[in-house]
Order: sequence, then C-alpha cells, then structure tokens
Amino acid sequence: MKKYFLVIFIISMFELNAEVKLEDCASIKSDIKRLACYDYLTTGVSKTSEELSKKESNDTSSEDNETISKEEANFGLSNKQKIEAQIQVNKLQLNSKISNVSKVIGGKTRFKLSNDQLWESQSVLSSIKLNNFRVKNNIVIEEANMGGFWMINISSNVKIKVKRIS
Repeated sequence: MKKYFLVIFIISMFELNAEVKLEDCASIKSDIKRLACYDYLTTGVSKTSEELSKKESNDTSSEDNETISKEEANFGLSNKQKIEAQIQVNKLQLNSKISNVSKVIGGKTRFKLSNDQLWESQSVLSSIKLNNFRVKNNIVIEEANMGGFWMINISSNVKIKVKRIS
C-alpha cells in the first residue's frame, strides 16, 4: 500500500513541475523563444541560441523579399477586415497562377495562388470543373455582387464561386 502512495506522490510531483514550466513558457515575450520553450517541453530537446537567431534572421529576410503589391495582398478581404485595417481597395480583379490545389474535409477545394493567398471553393466541385483548375493554370479572381468572388480559368472560361481564406 505504501508503494502505491509513493508512486502517486512521485507522479503528482512531476505534474506540478510540468505546470510550472508551462506557466514559465507562457510568460516569455519573444515568439521564437516561447515556441522553443514549448518545443523543449514536448520533445525534451533544446535549441541553441544560434539556431533561434538564424530563424529570426530568416523571418526578417522573408519579409524583405516580399514583392506583392499592397493592393494585390489586400484583395479579397472582408469589409470588416478592410475597415479595421483602414484599407481602401479599388481593384476589382486579381490575375494569378494556381500553385497548389488541395481538398478539405467537406469536399471543398482549396487553391493556393502564386501570391501566397489561399482561396476555397464555396461548393463541392464536380470533377469536370475541377479539371479546369490545375496547378500552374492562369486564373482571374473577380469581385462578384454582394461581396462574393469568382475564380475564372482564363483558358477555358470556366468560373467557380470562391472565398478568401488567407
């Protein structure tokens, strides 16, 4: 019986120690260091400060290399998002290429464009329509009535209703 109490006591001590570590990780201000702390808790492997500084420098260099125009990046945002960010977009269409096509759980299709925007079909697409929207196809996204958007394949002139995810 004493052995059982001893085992329970040891396990509870480990749990108390883990909770303190989670609270410590949550109090860290830097995103990269906080993520490294959580990674250490789950995997037990700590990353050196050199690896963390490399990640931070890669993040800042990727922001510098971004060549997407502001108008193109803000295309497709909801009216609420535009008001919050105080953005006024006059562009009524967006020309791009599809860089990735994937299916989601509900049978809908997600399209990642060459400008890193993510769009999702509003309905389940038939295989005939889906064949018109493949990787590297040139597409146009036009603003429709009532705040909707149409994705149009330039070569076949087939269009589907989409919404912007990110």
